[in-house]
Amino acid sequence: MAVYKITGKEKAEEICQIVKTEQGEGFTLYEIEVTLQTFHWRVNHRYSEFRELHDKLTSQFGIDKNLLPPKKLFGNQSEVFIKCRQMDLQLYLQKLLQQFKVIPYLLAEFLHFPKYEIHGITESLAEKLFYEGDQILANNKEFTMTPLQLYALSERLKLAEPTCWSGSKSRDLGHLLDFISQLKYLRIVGSDEFVFNSNIIPNKLKFDLTAFKSLNKLKIECCNLEHHVTGIEVIRQTVSTLTVHNSIQDINSLLLASFLHWSPLTNSKNWPTWQKVGNADFSHNRMTKINPAIKLLCVVEQLNLSYNKIREIENLESLPRLSTLNLSHNQIHKLEMLHTRLGNVCHLNLSKNNITSLQGMSRLYSLVELDVSNNNILELDEISHVGGLPCLETLILSNNPVTTAVDYRSHVLLAFGSRVSELSLDGQKASQKELDTVAVMQALKAAKEGRILQQTNQNTHGEKATGILASGTSQQCF
Repeated sequence: MAVYKITGKEKAEEICQIVKTEQGEGFTLYEIEVTLQTFHWRVNHRYSEFRELHDKLTSQFGIDKNLLPPKKLFGNQSEVFIKCRQMDLQLYLQKLLQQFKVIPYLLAEFLHFPKYEIHGITESLAEKLFYEGDQILANNKEFTMTPLQLYALSERLKLAEPTCWSGSKSRDLGHLLDFISQLKYLRIVGSDEFVFNSNIIPNKLKFDLTAFKSLNKLKIECCNLEHHVTGIEVIRQTVSTLTVHNSIQDINSLLLASFLHWSPLTNSKNWPTWQKVGNADFSHNRMTKINPAIKLLCVVEQLNLSYNKIREIENLESLPRLSTLNLSHNQIHKLEMLHTRLGNVCHLNLSKNNITSLQGMSRLYSLVELDVSNNNILELDEISHVGGLPCLETLILSNNPVTTAVDYRSHVLLAFGSRVSELSLDGQKASQKELDTVAVMQALKAAKEGRILQQTNQNTHGEKATGILASGTSQQCF
């Protein structure tokens, strides 16, 4: 994207052209196309707005009053006149661009530079933060930026130029740099759509986060992070809450950004770890698996991977502090040996997956809350795999086929034995009637087990007696 310095007639002609007109009720709109390198956009203005601009430029910069084509009171709606005025206004703009070595802010604003051009964007941001920045920082508020704004800032910092071209102290780049170096909470919102009347697509722009040296919370929405973000090595040291929505297919594109060579087999001392992230949210993305790079979140306590397309629970065994895990709305089918992968998890959400069995959960001894609603659990016997978990207090099984079984709640509560009164099942603790029913079922179960044990003992004694008798008979015969 070009800079404010514009010189030469040929360049001015390339930058600014009036490409067409549009008739309104008693007025004509002139559509201006502005082109800066590979970017271009269109701006609509009436003649009265040209006149207003010209008056200000004449007053502030001594522009020749006769440079702007004069107003015509009669016949100003004829096709011939409009075509002629279109060419005259185009020439007027091009002469202005030639006349100024540095485009004044009035003209830049008229051509919508603050929306599309790096100097205009950064100066506009600087002015906003000159008035609002201190309050945002003092209240620790979230500040939202777009990839276009971040791109403009990144490109502007590469230029060996004064921090302000417009001459206004409020638009000095220093205000923006001071602000972002102290900012704690940044939200980046991208888009795959064109920006207004331009050919600029935000998610195709690269940007750098090096200047954000104090970020505590980073939230990224609807961006393209694949090879588009640099400076990750800086924020990796400070961010404690990381949220990424609708932006990635795998976590490598963010967690390993700016780090070309990494393997989970290398010495963990050399890993590019995110040393402060305790809360990570990668929900609403397009992930099909949990990549080994998840291990770089070495101190994460809360991890949200919901609303993806994950099929297997893997690569989480190296997260010793992980206590809350959300894997709802995925495509998980099997739960094998989860205690080797989720040994310290207390809160586990596996709702809306394809789970048919709870067998792999029988040794999750730290589990306090389990949500497996909206799955395909069919048999009541599956509850026995979690009934013995000593810390489990909340179990959600709603919208599974098993919930249609006769006396469903009573049979599930029965599986928890003496802890039945501590359990909340599908959002409700056991009523007194259910507790009484379970007590009767426990008594019947104990009686049945007692009879079975007695019968087993009798059979054992009978077998022993038969053996002794047979032994005596053999001795007599001998």
